[in-house]
Amino acid sequence: MESTARGARSAGSRTRREGGERSAALRPALVAGATLALAIGVLGVGVGVAGGATQQSHSQHAYRFKYKPITNYPAYVGGHGKADPKLSPIYIGAVNQQTSTGAIAPAWTTGVKVAVDYVNQHTDGIDGHPVRAVYCAIPTTVGSAAKCGQEFADNPKITAVIAGAIDVGNTALEAALEPSKKPIFWDVSLSAVDEKEPQGFIWWNTDTYVNAPDATFAKTIMHAKSVSLIYPSNIPAEVTQANVVADGLSYEGLKQVYKVGFTAAVTNLSAPLEAAHVGHTTLVIFVNSGGPDCSNVALTLKSLGLLAKVKLEVDVPCATPTIAKADGGQLPHDWYYLTAQAMPGSKTPSITTVAKKIFAEYGKAPLYANAWSEMGISEILTLAKLDTALLKAHQKITPATLFKAARAFKGPILQGAPHLDCGAYSTPATCNDLDRYFQNTAPTVMTPVSTWIGPPKGFKPPRPR
Repeated sequence: MESTARGARSAGSRTRREGGERSAALRPALVAGATLALAIGVLGVGVGVAGGATQQSHSQHAYRFKYKPITNYPAYVGGHGKADPKLSPIYIGAVNQQTSTGAIAPAWTTGVKVAVDYVNQHTDGIDGHPVRAVYCAIPTTVGSAAKCGQEFADNPKITAVIAGAIDVGNTALEAALEPSKKPIFWDVSLSAVDEKEPQGFIWWNTDTYVNAPDATFAKTIMHAKSVSLIYPSNIPAEVTQANVVADGLSYEGLKQVYKVGFTAAVTNLSAPLEAAHVGHTTLVIFVNSGGPDCSNVALTLKSLGLLAKVKLEVDVPCATPTIAKADGGQLPHDWYYLTAQAMPGSKTPSITTVAKKIFAEYGKAPLYANAWSEMGISEILTLAKLDTALLKAHQKITPATLFKAARAFKGPILQGAPHLDCGAYSTPATCNDLDRYFQNTAPTVMTPVSTWIGPPKGFKPPRPR
């Protein structure tokens, strides 16, 4: 455990190690949860640029901006009706951790399958061409990840690869794919390795950047004077993220930041909460990726008589039935949730009128509020948009033309941020550093407290190594 103030240490040396696995207890909640900062929000234009050539948010006050939701998905892709079965298919590689009980989000693959059917039946395919996904599963071994990368690289029909929730074999997967120059697209990246991939695009958020907006939220929206920062110290990604938040809070001038880690073996968190001065600070920030830690924090706060007294901001994977059980069947009242996509319970049109309708059409209605499933849909539809634009411009779809189009793509991304700036950050695959924040104001009701927020203006998270 450690308490840090203004001189927070650099997180650069604490990046996620390749091949590291999250605990078995953590993974199921990631499936039900949403994202590592997953996820959730409507998209539109009109918000200040995040990132930019100077790798800093130009939208410190982005929460003041308005944006228009996108609910017409065929118009977004660029076509209507069914694909022409007589035209040659467009092949897309799709890789996910899938076959092991430890897989983080197998529901992502289901979302991809639903999206392929939707594109072929509702958006004229890709300028008339049917979409075909070539699936490869990683059963949580590095060797299988390398095999998937090699299969995609060797298949001349595949021009691009989309990736789901992968935290094993990232280096092996990308090393096998790189010689082919085929671009690879992630929704949310769970490894700092992905951020450095020169042919990569992370459309939502990254291990390094996903929690950086917490500093802006704490200072600008919550007007915090002091912060308790708690996190699982046995999970490399959470260590990285907690250090980035501490650095950001220090950058914002907060002198009282009490940063305390705890291990997954601890269920009664009284000691770390007390060490972090919880109950005596303006705001508690709980950096996490879901799992039983969410319930443990809530139950410990309840036992200390603090559950209803502290203001607590947490990542969206804690918005799950697991954490709800800790509060008698509902999520803790007035907790604040960080997300980079669309929030179940927020009445977001892209969830209530689009995602729910699409999943119901293909017999998968219960998955409409699963952020990983939603992002599977968004990845396919956004890639279909880029491919459709290429064909309509009378260009061939090749790894090179698609890479160029993706680099130039400024968004919005379906179910994600209204503006992208791929390649403008210190890590080549990073496209976004924006999040949204919601408050749980009643059972199953998430009320927005911001639109899109970036890191503090001028703040630069350390580059992963």
